[in-house]
Formats: sequence, C-alpha cells, structure tokens
Amino acid sequence: MVSVFLKSLLFFLIASPLAAEWTFDLEAAQKTAKEEKKAIYLVFVSTDSSGACQQLERRILSSEKFQSQAEEKFVLVKVDLPLKKRLQKESHQRMLDLAKRFGVGGVFPTSFYLDARGRPFYQENGVLSGGPEKYAVHLLGILQKRETRDEGLKAASKMSGLKKARALVDLLKPLPDEVVLNFYSQQMDELAKLDPEDTLKFRKEKVIGKAYADFEDAVKKVFHKDSYDQVVTLVDEFIGKHAPEGDLKQKVLFRKLAALNHGGNLEPAIKVADEIISIDEESSHGRFSAQIKEKIMKRLGR
Repeated sequence: MVSVFLKSLLFFLIASPLAAEWTFDLEAAQKTAKEEKKAIYLVFVSTDSSGACQQLERRILSSEKFQSQAEEKFVLVKVDLPLKKRLQKESHQRMLDLAKRFGVGGVFPTSFYLDARGRPFYQENGVLSGGPEKYAVHLLGILQKRETRDEGLKAASKMSGLKKARALVDLLKPLPDEVVLNFYSQQMDELAKLDPEDTLKFRKEKVIGKAYADFEDAVKKVFHKDSYDQVVTLVDEFIGKHAPEGDLKQKVLFRKLAALNHGGNLEPAIKVADEIISIDEESSHGRFSAQIKEKIMKRLGR
C-alpha cells in the first residue's frame, strides 16, 4: 500500500514544473528552439572574477522561479568564461571563440537574445534590479524586439534603392559590429548592392569597428611584453588599410604615441603627438597627447 507521504510526493513531482537546464551548447539550443518555436537567451558571465556575475548567478540564473518562467519562451544558454583559472583547453577555447563571435570583450555579464536561427535581435549588459520573477518578465518583454525586427525586415523587403538601404541600416545600427558582420551577412551584402559607394557610411563603420576591436586585442598581446616596435607596426598597418578618421584615428595613433614614449623614441613620439593634436586638440586624446608632449619636451630639456 502506497503511503500518504509517497502519494503526496508523487503528486508534487507531477504537478510542479521542472526548472529548465542551462546548456553551453548553442547549436543544440538552436535545434531545440526550432523544434519548440522558442527564442534563445544567451548570457556570458565570469563568476570567478566578477561580483556582478556572482550576484546574477546567485540571485537570478540559479533560481527555479526564473528558469521555469523564462523557459516558456526561451532556451537558456550560459557561457561562464573563467578569467582567473583555466578549464580544459578545448572547452576554454570554445568559450573564447563564442565570446569573440558575439563581440564580448571584458564586460560581464553580457546577454544576447537570439532567434531560433541564432541571430541576435537584442543585447544588453549588466544586472537588472528586482527578483527572479521580475527578471523573467523582462526577458519575455524583450521578445517584442524580435517582432519589431522581423516586421522591419519584411517592410524593407518591399522597398528599393537607398530607401531600403536606410531601412536596413536603422534595423542593424543598434547591434554590435561583430554581430552584424557575423550574423547579418545577407543584409550587409544587400547594402553593398543598394549603396555601392557606401554613402550611408554604415558598412565602413561596421567593418572598421570590428577591425579596431581586433587591433586592440593584438596591441594588448604585445604591449605588455615591451614589444613597442610591434605596436608601431600594428598602428601603421591599421591606418594604411582602413584610413580611419577623427576620433578613431586619434585612438589608434595614441597607441603609437604610448609605444614610442615607453620605448624611448622621443622625437618620433613628438611628431605623433602633434598629429593627434591637429585632428582635435579639445578631445580627450588631444589633451592627453598635449600633456605627454609637454613631459617629453621637459625630458629633452626644451
């Protein structure tokens, strides 16, 4: 005879919804999302180094209330990228590759909302206030942005020429550079045909944006090794290939100025400082360059 306790336990297990399981496998998540007609919630955290991520994990992501409500419309994917310790080489590299694909740098937590094809339609950083139920409601509200994007793409498909190009730019502009280039290549190809001279300057902006992120990664890898000549080479190559203007050119040249200054190449450093200042002496990089130049001049006794 089944005891009253066992009957009660059995009823509880049947009646209570099981919390969703987080996965790290984005491809599997896309398959599930297609089958169940859901979106994907992808969150990048680093719980071994970020207090905000630890708070998000403890307060929200591990909550059964959050998971059970969010899974009604989302497949849940979490990438916990350790910065202080290393996982097995293969797993760690997969995480790094995924973070790079989505343009995730050093800002954690970063959340992406994807359609079943894996295309992001919204991205946000940080931790929202409120408990797990409020957080789940927030996620469900974000789905409206997917509908807005889809309606926008449908409307753009009926347009032509620069009007269509502008409509596509309005839809893609809020998304990170890496996301646009990696997940919206079809729309970028359309823009190349609709606006071959890039009069809207959108394609160049996105390509340069991604190239600059790669440039910064490359500079960081060699700068701390005192490889200042390599930094100068990276700067010259970037400027030669992408011809940046304004603020971006100042930022790139500032890396060269820092490398020359640290390496003791003071005369060339003065010339680079002057070039940065000539672009915009009132900008932060313009002012910093003027200060560095003044210190160099004092070192040279001028």
